[in-house]
Amino acid sequence: MERVLASLDTRARAAQILLAYPQIDKTGPVQVGGVLFLGTMLRNTAKAKERIDAARVRAQLPPFFSVDMEGGKSNRLASVKALKDMPSAREMAALSDEEVEAWGRTVGKTMKWLGLNLNLAPVLDVAPSGHMERNQRSFSGDPAVVVAKAKAYSKGLASVGVVAVGKHFPGYGDIDGDSDHHLVVCEWPKERVLTEAKAFVDAAPALGGVMLANVAYTAFDGKPAILSPKLVALVHEHDWLAVTDDIAIQVLADSIDGTAEDVLRQAFMAGNDVILTTAPPDWDKGIDPIGVLVQLVEENPAAAKRLEESTRRVLRLKDRMGLLDGL
Repeated sequence: MERVLASLDTRARAAQILLAYPQIDKTGPVQVGGVLFLGTMLRNTAKAKERIDAARVRAQLPPFFSVDMEGGKSNRLASVKALKDMPSAREMAALSDEEVEAWGRTVGKTMKWLGLNLNLAPVLDVAPSGHMERNQRSFSGDPAVVVAKAKAYSKGLASVGVVAVGKHFPGYGDIDGDSDHHLVVCEWPKERVLTEAKAFVDAAPALGGVMLANVAYTAFDGKPAILSPKLVALVHEHDWLAVTDDIAIQVLADSIDGTAEDVLRQAFMAGNDVILTTAPPDWDKGIDPIGVLVQLVEENPAAAKRLEESTRRVLRLKDRMGLLDGL
């Protein structure tokens, strides 16, 4: 891993920490360290597999190929017969741990067949009510049930070589708001935030990393969690890979009275290791994420150190997954 890290220049390191929607250019080199697939791209599995295989060949280093496969209404692989009727997290809570693990294994097998290796799931929000309960994305309002089912699902994924990323740290809880569409502000005291985060701590051995929320917690500087150095530091206390939720959401830029570039810079300097965006990296209507990061590193020595830290964490996980074998 250290040998691979030493071989990467600034631009290649910046590329490694980006997890982005597939680039528009389907023949040139893959620009990023991770590629995010959404449900519409996976309806035709044969074409999706072909696209992933082709992207792998064009990448300097083997990428993360990811999807957020939770089940229920958040079923990105419903076109696959074995997964068509996959229950939601809330429904899986009524199943035994062995049954939930079996669902994880079935999901993982399909993902591996397609070439996907990173699942942005399970949801570890402890939600007795609110947005995550209403959408059936949370297993339960009981933290013990959430941890047990999340670990079982992640274990099933891991058994066939797919890594799980738990979300949405430090926890959505009973918040009733959708952070994809407006700024959700949580006024829990610090103790409550840490209590909600305990589910992630308890499930950690089964996870490859955690995704932070786009929710703003007033007890931790009031910024959306992905932009909060204090909350990202909590993730790193456990040596987890810190993954952002989608930075391309306009709500984030509005929340800091800035631009999409400002959101990227703040998310990076807050300490996140993987910057997730649903914008293609080469989209002419979007930002140039690699260029923004390279410029930041060239102008700020602290950013150069930050980039090395995050690239190392990304490569460490890739090495653990066997993606660096033979390089």
